[in-house]
Amino acid sequence: MEFHTFYDYFVFTKNFAYVAMFLILPLYVVFWTTTLFPPEGKQNSPK
Repeated sequence: MEFHTFYDYFVFTKNFAYVAMFLILPLYVVFWTTTLFPPEGKQNSPK
């Protein structure tokens, strides 16, 4: 990919950052929600 101006490069990378944020942030929230608050039936309780 070729960028003729810095502005073209900046707009391209900014749009890419927004797409990556849109994809990664929900997965991040789901991961930490399940880590900090696991479902009740999934806990390994010592016997």
